[in-house]
Amino acid sequence: MDADQHTHAGLCRTCGAPARVRDRFCEQCGRPDPTAPDRTCADCGTGSIGTDGYCDQCGFRQPGEREHVEAELGGFAAAVSDLGLKRKRNEDAFTLAPLPGGACAVVCDGVATAPGSEEASRLAAEAAASVLAGRVSVGMDPEAATRAAAERAAEVVASLSEDPKDLDGAPACTFASAVVDGAGVTVGWVGDSRVYWLSPGASFLLTRDDSWAAQMIERGEMSAADAWADRRAHLLTAWLGADAGIVKPQVAAFRPAGPGMVLICSDGLWNDLPEAADLAAVAFTDEDGEDGGVGPGGRTVRAARRLLRAALDAGGHDNVTAVLIAWPPPGASGPPGAGGPPGAGGSPGASREPGR
Repeated sequence: MDADQHTHAGLCRTCGAPARVRDRFCEQCGRPDPTAPDRTCADCGTGSIGTDGYCDQCGFRQPGEREHVEAELGGFAAAVSDLGLKRKRNEDAFTLAPLPGGACAVVCDGVATAPGSEEASRLAAEAAASVLAGRVSVGMDPEAATRAAAERAAEVVASLSEDPKDLDGAPACTFASAVVDGAGVTVGWVGDSRVYWLSPGASFLLTRDDSWAAQMIERGEMSAADAWADRRAHLLTAWLGADAGIVKPQVAAFRPAGPGMVLICSDGLWNDLPEAADLAAVAFTDEDGEDGGVGPGGRTVRAARRLLRAALDAGGHDNVTAVLIAWPPPGASGPPGAGGPPGAGGSPGASREPGR
């Protein structure tokens, strides 16, 4: 990392916080390009662009709104998604939605080698979250709702293929979701986007990658070190798309033993920070080296920004998306349960694009 990346270039034009050279966003308020000069509207050429991405004269929404996206829900849940430092577009997408007594989230990562995957990830995340939030809100079991959400997302992505016979050109993406409420955590996944449990105590991976490396390790055909070092390590063995065949999402339930956070993320984060303990150390330690905590008061969104900053500082090789939901949600009650992982697991991998 260049030394000038640590040098303050000035103050954020929105909140006044110090900003560093090359910062893609303000770590306090989330403004994209905090020290960059005001942009001129790409349509009318006279208006300036506000923090919401719209021209203050003609109202035209500027291109590139997915380069850096943030969302916050009630102080206990937050999400960030960023282009990273090497990609030309952000093919990650997330949706964060409220539930009675909690929240749910979906993260989808477009497969870089498949055309149209930027749209595929966005539409899949939106469709899945709509099904997931809607069905859980009317009393459906979270595991059944998770399966229904993943299946609906798979249908949406498969429908994007212009030529059913040209499967090599079919849009594709991964899928990961979490339902977090007072009863615990329910996760679902297809592909190699991950869900982690992070806490000041034990932290662990809640999902198992649908990838070539994970398959080799599970079969006992290769050691973890050899499998993840192989050039085929990140080839997907399951995904959403017209060429994916029958999609069978994996689902797991987990009851935390104490407070913590659920992290749903794309591989742009875990490629550089695969270990749950390392992710937890970033999420729970604020900029002054103190315990960052979780929950209301903006702490969850600041933790999400710290995770993004860690990925960018590690090279920002891929799009990065991180969604955090604190547990227990506000108002949740009930005795804690067993705090071990729900039969899932995973292994760290090298930074490499997913493929098929």
